[in-house]
Amino acid sequence: MLDSSTALVLGSSRGIGAATARALRAQGHRVVLHGRSASAALAGLGGELGASTVAFDLADAVAARLGVEDVVAKHGLPQVVVYSAGAHRVVPFEDASRDDVAEAFAVNLWGAVGVLQYLLPRMVAQDGGAVVLVSSIRAVDGLASDRTVFYSMAKAALGNLTAALAKRFAPTVRVNAVAPGFTTTDMVSTWDEYTWRQARGNLLGRPAEPEEIAEAVAFVASEAARHITGQTLVVDGGYGLAGK
Repeated sequence: MLDSSTALVLGSSRGIGAATARALRAQGHRVVLHGRSASAALAGLGGELGASTVAFDLADAVAARLGVEDVVAKHGLPQVVVYSAGAHRVVPFEDASRDDVAEAFAVNLWGAVGVLQYLLPRMVAQDGGAVVLVSSIRAVDGLASDRTVFYSMAKAALGNLTAALAKRFAPTVRVNAVAPGFTTTDMVSTWDEYTWRQARGNLLGRPAEPEEIAEAVAFVASEAARHITGQTLVVDGGYGLAGK
C-alpha cells in the first residue's frame, strides 16, 4: 500500500508542485519538498505541511545525484516520486543556439532521467511504488507550440520516457505522466492577450487551477490507480478537442 508512505515532490516550491505536495499530504503521505534553492516559499510550505525540505539544482547532474542520495540517506527511500520541475522560455526556432536547446532539456528531461536512474532500481528492490512525471499538453501530437519548440520537444520526450520506464520497471513500480493544459500558476503574470485567449479556448472556457492538476497527480500516484501504468493523463479542460 502507498497510503501513509513517503512522497518526494521535485519542484514543489510553487505552482503545480506546491499544490501536489498539499494534495499528497492531505492523503496522509509524509512529504519531502524540493526546490532549486532554499527559498522563503519552500521554507514556508515546509512549515505549513510539517514537511522536510531539500534544495538542489536538477539541471546540474552532479548536484541532482548528490541531492537525491542525500534525500534517501536522511528520509529513506520514497514510495511516491513526483517530478514537477520544469523550465519554459520562448526562443524562436531560427534564432536558437545549442545552449538554448540544452537549457530546455536540462530540467524538463535530463533532471528526471538523473534522479530516476538512482531511485527506480532501489524502489524495485524495496517493494515498489509510483512515479508521476508532470508533462504538458505541448507534448501531445498536434499541440506542440511553435513559440516554445524546445520545451515541446523535451516534454514529448518525457512522455516517451514514461512509457519506456513503465515497461522497464513493471510490475513493481508504476510510472505515469500528467499533461496539464494552461494553468494559473505564477506564470500568469507573463501571459499576454494571445496566451489568455488560448487559456480560455478550451471546452470549459477557463484555465485550470493548480489544485485541479494536483488532484489528478495525486490520483495517479494513489492506490485507486493501481492498475494504471505507462499512461499520460491529459488535464486540459478539453483544449485539444476545442479546435477539432
